[in-house]
Amino acid sequence: MKHILLIAGVLIAAAILYVGGMLLFGIITRYRPKPVEIAEITPPLKTDTPAYDSVYTFLIWNVGYGGLGKEVDFFYDGGKMVTSPLEHVLKNNRGLTDFLKSHNDVDFILLQEVDRNSKRSYRIDQAKQFAEALPGHYSAFAPNFDVKFFPFPFTDPIGKVYGGLQSLSRYEPSESKRIALPDITDFPRRVFYLRRCLLLQRFPLPSGRDLVVINTHFEAYDDGSVKQQQMAVTKKILDEEYARGNFVVIGGDWNIAPPGFDVHKFEKTKEDDPLYLRNNDPSYMPGWTFAFDSTVATNRKNNFPYDPARSYTTVIDYYLVSPNLEVVKVQGIDLSFEYSDHQPVWLQLKLKP
Repeated sequence: MKHILLIAGVLIAAAILYVGGMLLFGIITRYRPKPVEIAEITPPLKTDTPAYDSVYTFLIWNVGYGGLGKEVDFFYDGGKMVTSPLEHVLKNNRGLTDFLKSHNDVDFILLQEVDRNSKRSYRIDQAKQFAEALPGHYSAFAPNFDVKFFPFPFTDPIGKVYGGLQSLSRYEPSESKRIALPDITDFPRRVFYLRRCLLLQRFPLPSGRDLVVINTHFEAYDDGSVKQQQMAVTKKILDEEYARGNFVVIGGDWNIAPPGFDVHKFEKTKEDDPLYLRNNDPSYMPGWTFAFDSTVATNRKNNFPYDPARSYTTVIDYYLVSPNLEVVKVQGIDLSFEYSDHQPVWLQLKLKP
């Protein structure tokens, strides 16, 4: 009996030391970005900058770090898988890269969940890979997930994560900066969690005004309160830029359905997860336009591998544009979630006089 108690005591002590050690390590090495930081620009391999025009095209896509293609589920969404097999990640990366190559005429491409040095994506530098696939684009990267060792789940830790937002443009930005957003506050999750941000870029126009393009990935796994704080900070920035007379576009993964979209539109069975059943505030930016395609789902729930007959899908990836911009066309691109749990959305805008 004493022998059993001794073994049990050793195991409990080891577990306490491991958890305590991981927490201490996470606190010491936690990513602590400044409120505003410069996002370094990588120049294009080919200098063939087009002339400024009155019509511009955009593409947004959460690429899911190449690890969330149609074959997988994800433990954080009720599935079981933590890290996708290497062959899936390689297949997804090829598909993502080929898609971007085929859209090299798009003026502004805003990507989310781009990994650079992460265990979950086998340390592939996706930002470099995507930039090389678009040799005529300037590239900027803003990290929002920089964890030396993510210890969860304990039986199969995610490990090192370094990823974030990548913006690619055919035009050279005069300014490119990472703007920090409010974080989650619950402990111990906040020690190892994302530090969400905006990637804001400024493009001077011949008129003397700027085209301001903002890449975003708002909070997902909360009760909505943190996302509201993040959107409040963003609203202040949008208001200030528009008040200066600038043209403003923000796009990305909002993790909330746009105003007026029926969140049950694509469901096959009744969905009751509140994470998916919220709509953005239609009065968030009065006079501004939410640009989205309600006919093509942009996100799937990852509780099991993608099944067109069963998977819950919705729209959470879209744009918000200032009143001095006209939405010419917005189109979701249906790839059957082959390479990511999100799908790209293409937009064409026209500057109003």
